[in-house]
Amino acid sequence: MTALELPTRAATGRTAASVTDRVRAYASTLPARAPEIERTGRIPGDVLDGLKATGLLRAALPPSRGGVEMTAPELTRAVDLLAEGDASVAWCAAVALNAALAVVSLPEEVFTELFPDPDLITATVLPPAGQAVRRGGGYLLSGRWSYGSGITHADRVLAGFRTPEGAPRIAVFDAAHARVLDTWHTTGLRGTGSHDFEVADLFLPERHTFGLVPSGTRQEPLHLRADNLALKMAGVPLGIGRSALNAARETLAARRSALPRPGAPADLAHAESLIGAADAYVYATLENAWAAQAAGLAPERGTAALARQFAHRACREAIQLLYDTVGSAAVYTERTPLDRHLRDVITAGRHVASAERILDGVGDLRLGGDPASPHF
Repeated sequence: MTALELPTRAATGRTAASVTDRVRAYASTLPARAPEIERTGRIPGDVLDGLKATGLLRAALPPSRGGVEMTAPELTRAVDLLAEGDASVAWCAAVALNAALAVVSLPEEVFTELFPDPDLITATVLPPAGQAVRRGGGYLLSGRWSYGSGITHADRVLAGFRTPEGAPRIAVFDAAHARVLDTWHTTGLRGTGSHDFEVADLFLPERHTFGLVPSGTRQEPLHLRADNLALKMAGVPLGIGRSALNAARETLAARRSALPRPGAPADLAHAESLIGAADAYVYATLENAWAAQAAGLAPERGTAALARQFAHRACREAIQLLYDTVGSAAVYTERTPLDRHLRDVITAGRHVASAERILDGVGDLRLGGDPASPHF
């Protein structure tokens, strides 16, 4: 392994452990803000300031950029902790971490030009929904993108587009250039503000664009590989599930002498086992995959995606069980967050990287097929 692949974490005084500790402390403040975040459909400015202060937004960056290059398991645990506090904050934080994709694809001086502050928040939509025409050393970009998580509070946008030659590229531009369309009226994850957005004839110097697949001119650190950065999304259902379990346990403990139904204790234990199994599966898979890559080996294709999809399925089942076990009290949002947790985990599970079609793809892979999917 080269020094680039196994960097030290000293230089900035930040370590993975210190970032995780700050994330844990910050996440403990989020449940009190969660109703407001859902009601307003966006993350308040002071909550965003607190997120920046944790150091997580820069955590995937190399030390030379103020980061600590946290591993995929470490980033996933940080997202998991945030989701235990509020799923929308966790989702937006996970998406914002994708700014690290630009580090391996842009020259150092260009990255610094676009991201002078490593804590800038990025909204990322990688599918090439935009179209561009050549114009004087760059492109005129037009298009409309969906699921722009965090677009209402983002500083920068990473958006996929097709060049006149048809090749997909990623544009990096100031979020102020994006026209946000009020489309995010959803069941769950309302606070992510994942609206559609569009630009029309936005000029981009070619140096502010890059191909998602690195050119191969320099070695790509494990921490910044696109497939490794995608793994962190498994933390979202795990954190939601743990929060739901804690809420249900608290509600049922207060009513232990008059439980809603006789099987409530067993249902609580069953839900705990589902969430615990998902947690163990996800992190064992991530640790094994990371160790394999660090040893120069290719991890088994599809396994991380399978674990991520299982986490969504198992946590959704567990939260539904907890909701039913608590009984009628679960519908009162001022009494319990279970209704919001259920809606959030359902919406999160619709993401293409975690939806049921993952099972078809991995199953086909195991039978000797070669499904084309960027998610495994």
